[in-house]
Order: sequence, then structure tokens, then C-alpha cells
Amino acid sequence: MEQEIHVVFPHQLKPISSLSKTVIRKKPVFLRGKWNHLLFANYEVDPAVLQDHTPRGTILDSWNEKIFLSLVAFRFSETSVLGIPALGWRNFDEVNLRFYVKCKIDQETKNGVVFIKEIVPSWLVSKTANLLYGENYQNKEMHSSIEFLSSSIKNVSYEIKDSNSTNKFSAFVEDTGEILPQDSLGSYITEHYWGYAKRSADITVEYQVEHPPWKVTKVDDYVIKFDFEQVYGNPYSFLSSLKPQSVFYCEGSGISVRMGRKLKS
Repeated sequence: MEQEIHVVFPHQLKPISSLSKTVIRKKPVFLRGKWNHLLFANYEVDPAVLQDHTPRGTILDSWNEKIFLSLVAFRFSETSVLGIPALGWRNFDEVNLRFYVKCKIDQETKNGVVFIKEIVPSWLVSKTANLLYGENYQNKEMHSSIEFLSSSIKNVSYEIKDSNSTNKFSAFVEDTGEILPQDSLGSYITEHYWGYAKRSADITVEYQVEHPPWKVTKVDDYVIKFDFEQVYGNPYSFLSSLKPQSVFYCEGSGISVRMGRKLKS
């Protein structure tokens, strides 16, 4: 039997989809470490409060049509920079104030956070982060404690000390955390994997943060004694008298932060 021979010319070939797509390479990992014993106090706020701080190329994100601002306190440990253990400041506390944005680039929508200010005890940490990522770190005297009251209950406490006052965020936490549904507030607050910093009116820095989903524990017994105006500025003074919509605790995990890049105007 005679076999038919079909000749296909190059212009008739269809491109392989996997090869025709643009391959986006991830930035190198700049920093690795662990974020543990995280406390989140989440405040529903007027969007107008955050408009001036929203970096170019991003828009405010919302959950159920509500805009949130979060006070977040945690322990940063086992820090390494470019694979080298950070000398002197491997383990330290951080307390930050942040809100949530979206950034759409090349048909991809990224969920991210913007930091109003991040408080750490180390001058070196604050200067390095401000230089590389355009963040607003500030160093102050800080203390923290984790007191295990039983096999399932602990008291987690963070303090920022100023010359005239002590700001405190503490909570009694039960080990009842669970991975929450993606449409829940707990998932929304804890699963933003991009950071955006407003370096100037025209320049936004974007960087990627990687960690597994965290178990979230709802907290009912907590203390927030904070002079928000003194620590974060006059626009946030109203938070001192505002009750948070919710407070969460996460045990946390290992994390990695990749090198940043400037977004195109």
C-alpha cells in the first residue's frame, strides 16, 4: 500500500502556546526569615484617609466594599540577607500600620499592602529597608513577650517605648487557628503577597513576599493602648479611640522577600 506524504511549510506551523507566552522571571530573594506570633487589629476606615498614601499604579482594595487599615505586630527571626545570616539583628520585633491595594499589570491583578510606617528597634534595619525598598521604617525602643499560660493559651505582647509613653498591643490567644476560606476577612487580611512603596509622587517600588497560607485565630481578649498620632502621625489620631472591627492571631511561618523593582509610569 502506498503511503501518503504530507509536506508542511514553515508558514503553516502554529506556534506552541507555552513558547509564545512571555516568561516572567522572579526577582532574586533578598531576605529570608520567619514571621511568628503575629497580631492583627483591623480597622474599617474612610478611603479618603488613605488616598494621599496610595502609590502610583495602585488602587485601594476592599473586602465586601469596606476599606481596612491594620495594626500588625510580630517577631522577625532567623533573618538572612542574600543567604548570609544578618549579624547583630537576626531576631527583632516589628509593629507596622498598613492598608491594602491592587495593582494591575499586563492583565494580571496583584493584591498587595502599603505600609504607613514600620517600627523596629534597629537603626540598621530601618535604614537598609528605607534605602532598598523606599519604605518608611523608624527605629524605637521595643519589647515583646510570649507567656504560655497553658498548653493551648498564651499571652502575646508587644510594646513601643517613647520618652513620654509606652504603646502596647497584647492579646490572650487560644490555639484554635484554621485556614480560612478565601472569601473570608481573615484570608483577605493575611494573604497579600506583594508590597508597594511610594518612593515619590511618580515612583512606586514593587516587591514580592512569599509564605504559605497561615492559620488564623480570632481574638476577643486584647489590649490596644496606642497613641496613633504620636507613632504614626496626625491623620491616624482617630484610631486611638476607634474599636477595631476584628483582631486576629497567626502563628506565622518562614518567609522570603524578593528584590524590588520600580513600576513603569
